[in-house]
Amino acid sequence: MRCAPLAMALALGACQSPPPAGPAQAAVSSLSPQQVAVLREYGFEQVDEGWELQMAGKLLFDFNADKLAADQRAAVERMARSLFSVGIERLRVEGHTDDLGGDAYNDRLSLRRAQAVAQVLTEAGIPQAHIAVHGYGRSRPLPPSSIQGSRKENRRVAIIVPVS
Repeated sequence: MRCAPLAMALALGACQSPPPAGPAQAAVSSLSPQQVAVLREYGFEQVDEGWELQMAGKLLFDFNADKLAADQRAAVERMARSLFSVGIERLRVEGHTDDLGGDAYNDRLSLRRAQAVAQVLTEAGIPQAHIAVHGYGRSRPLPPSSIQGSRKENRRVAIIVPVS
C-alpha cells in the first residue's frame, strides 16, 4: 500500500484550480481560433494589451514622410479585409518617428502617419469609429540596433488589436 499516498497526492493535485490566466492568456481566450490564426498570419504578436503588429520592416516611412507607398497601401487593405472578415474591427493605430527634429513636429508627423494608416483601414471596411489613432512622436523608440537602422525602424506605425 505504499502507492496509496502517491495516488492520493496525484488525485488532490488534479482537483486544484489552475492558476489565473495572465493578460496574455486572456488575450488568446477572448478571441476565436480563426481570429488568432489571422492575427498570426499577418505577424501580430501577443502583448499584455492584446495583439500588436509593429509595422517596423513592414510599414516604414521615409524621412519626414507620412504617405504610404502603393505596395504598403495594398498590404494594409488586404490585412484590414482579413481582420474584418473574422470579426476583428476594433483597432488602435500608433504612429512613431525617429529622434531627428523637434518634439512638437515629431508629434504631429507621427499622428499624420497613424492617420494615413487608419484611413486605409477605414477604406477597407473597418468602421472609423472603431479605430483609435495616436501619435507618439519619438517618445517610444524601438531598442537600438545601429544609429541609422534605429532611425529608420522608428519611422513606423504599430497596429494593436485590443482585447478586453
